[in-house]
Amino acid sequence: MAKNRKTSWRSYFAWDYEKETEDLNLASEQGWQLVKAGLFHSRFEKNPNVRYRYQLDFREVKGMGRYIETFREQGWEYVNSTWNNWHYFRKPWDPALPEEAYEIFTDRESLEEMRGRLAKLLLIVGFGALAAVITESIECIQQPNLPNLLRILFFLLESCCLLRGAWILKYPRPRQHWRGSVAAFLVLLMLGFLGSQWLHAMRPGLHCSTQAESISAPAAEVQWTDFDIKYPDNYFLDLDVTSNQPIIFTIQNEAGESVYTQSGTSFREEDLLLHLPTGHYTIYLHCEAGYQIDCSLN
Repeated sequence: MAKNRKTSWRSYFAWDYEKETEDLNLASEQGWQLVKAGLFHSRFEKNPNVRYRYQLDFREVKGMGRYIETFREQGWEYVNSTWNNWHYFRKPWDPALPEEAYEIFTDRESLEEMRGRLAKLLLIVGFGALAAVITESIECIQQPNLPNLLRILFFLLESCCLLRGAWILKYPRPRQHWRGSVAAFLVLLMLGFLGSQWLHAMRPGLHCSTQAESISAPAAEVQWTDFDIKYPDNYFLDLDVTSNQPIIFTIQNEAGESVYTQSGTSFREEDLLLHLPTGHYTIYLHCEAGYQIDCSLN
């Protein structure tokens, strides 16, 4: 028995709703009738004995019963709604009827109103992403590193795409629709987000605090703590040291080379940039008396 159900995983940008409508009409002409539409996939059922014309409406509806009834009175059958306020309707196709009979909006003002609602939402989210770009850029100027840079690219991609969509809705014109563009956009967003989170999680995240009232031997060198650098990048040292006698604070790489050293009875670093290659690092203390140290590296 021939398969009579199928799932389409094709997605559309919100401003490409007309292209989605065309594809639904074509599927209906080929005998595949929409059962349930979704944001990332839609389900169809094989029925070559009927043909529909589909239309979409975007709005937040409080009284669904009256809303559906209004369209039913105009000959439209309600299919379903998605969680992001897209509503799907269809009408049996009659070759004797003019194309105007399959327009869900009977006047241009209603169509412009729907496009305006959608454009407004895209502008709000798009400018929100743009604000995040500015915030992340300021942080990246202060602390330049790969996770911050990747977050900037993530929000910039999102902002450009959404603001472009708002522009298209406000100034519609014929253009080419690239199949798979939504999937590519979502993959890039996911890679940007997950990549930023992964890079952040791989940073050493060193936070140490200790104090000693005295030491067991004069001029003792102590291997205080160690950490690993998983990828080369800029890292930032916060350090607060006080001691009764001069103390030497040293960070060495696995070759025994010093990448940072400081000495004195009291010294402080805040967001000191250290460019560290991948490898294992050890912090040594050379001290002669009691001390108190707070140290973090991110």
